[in-house]
Amino acid sequence: MPAVTPYLYVLLKGAGVTIEISALALVFSVVIGTAVGLLATAVPRLGFVLTPLYVELIRSIPLLVLIFFAYYAIPVVSDVNISPYAATTGALAIYGGAYMSEVVRSGIQSVSPNQWDAARALGLRYWRIMALIVFPQAVRVTVPAGIGVFIDLIKGSSVASIIGFIELMQTAINVRNTIFDLSPIVVAAILYFCICFGLSRLGAHLEQRLGQQV
Repeated sequence: MPAVTPYLYVLLKGAGVTIEISALALVFSVVIGTAVGLLATAVPRLGFVLTPLYVELIRSIPLLVLIFFAYYAIPVVSDVNISPYAATTGALAIYGGAYMSEVVRSGIQSVSPNQWDAARALGLRYWRIMALIVFPQAVRVTVPAGIGVFIDLIKGSSVASIIGFIELMQTAINVRNTIFDLSPIVVAAILYFCICFGLSRLGAHLEQRLGQQV
């Protein structure tokens, strides 16, 4: 372990990049997931076809393949060069969006149908019901689950090293190739654990707190 000590700051910086890109991907995942989840409930017939198609298609494709496609295939099709950062963010966002759409849909469906019926009886339209009644309650379900998606994105971002994106895993590999020692990989594993375990504890805490407000 002493051999890796001079590189701890570099590894921590790599961990920061991992958190940054995963958080950015989570933001886009929430946007995608919310749009798909709302569509699935607002237009049941369209959602019945669109949501399973998108969700099952993306969840059936390995994240590594999505990253490869974003980095290598899109420039060939569109003649636009994409940086490893953009390719990784886009692939993670699409991947996370599939899971977030299910999280949002489950959150919406967790609200009692009686509340929908009562709101309609008062003359409220769908989007007002969603904004004023349903979505505030659905957030209690979606926030803890969304943190779980964030954890998956952080772990999934490690495969971005295959296209040369320098995040925590690629940083550890570079340091290992410099000092010819496995200790950077061990440190990277510890950092991944600390990040993911901390987020999982946060998710459990939020789930408990939000559950008490029901």
